[in-house]
Amino acid sequence: MRKPSTRLAAVLAATVALSSCAGSYHAIRPERISNYQPTAQNGAPVEFEYHYSALRVNGPNKKYSKKERKQGYQVVAVKVKNNTSSDLNFSRDLELTFGDRAIIPVPGVQAANDMKQGVAIYLLYLLLNFNVGSYVTVNGQIVEDNRKFIPTGPFIAGGNMLGAGLANQNMRTEFARYDLTNKVIRPGETVYGIVPIREMNVAPLKLMLRTSAAGVPASAPAAAPAPATNGAQ
Repeated sequence: MRKPSTRLAAVLAATVALSSCAGSYHAIRPERISNYQPTAQNGAPVEFEYHYSALRVNGPNKKYSKKERKQGYQVVAVKVKNNTSSDLNFSRDLELTFGDRAIIPVPGVQAANDMKQGVAIYLLYLLLNFNVGSYVTVNGQIVEDNRKFIPTGPFIAGGNMLGAGLANQNMRTEFARYDLTNKVIRPGETVYGIVPIREMNVAPLKLMLRTSAAGVPASAPAAAPAPATNGAQ
């Protein structure tokens, strides 16, 4: 009896493979975000604005958004302006609060490594190969085999591994570029950053100047000189 190869199984396997492909990384680009949430009035010593769900600003980033939730992160895009007359070190001179408690952001590269998508998992696609054609059986034994083996697995596995690795590298590069850990902010300077925090929920964020770092606002007017006294009476 002549039997065709199981093409339906091949189609289903290919569908599963395509639906589980490596995810790309859509850059956040915090300097392009237009709808930040402000937390201080203009002219305050430190102006701070933030935007939750930063990974979903310019694209779904489904793989990374899923990892974000699984690893207990909130990725926040922020905008900070230094209105003091002194350099401010983000980690030393400023305190970030989540609701009513102080928190310490996770360094960007560490967070990117925690949220990266798996690469080695796509080696399983090496098994996704197909035989195309037909074969003849007599009493359950194959007596004529016209099938051709198509090694699709290595191509699918390799493509997904390259895609996942590149996406992870793109995320790591952007998180490192916008990492505010020990970032020095000059007087009058505005900086943008990506701040990963270890929180499952959302709450109002504030960035406050530590008491030891309090300085004179850069925009403060100079003190008026004392009026000259006339010695003659």
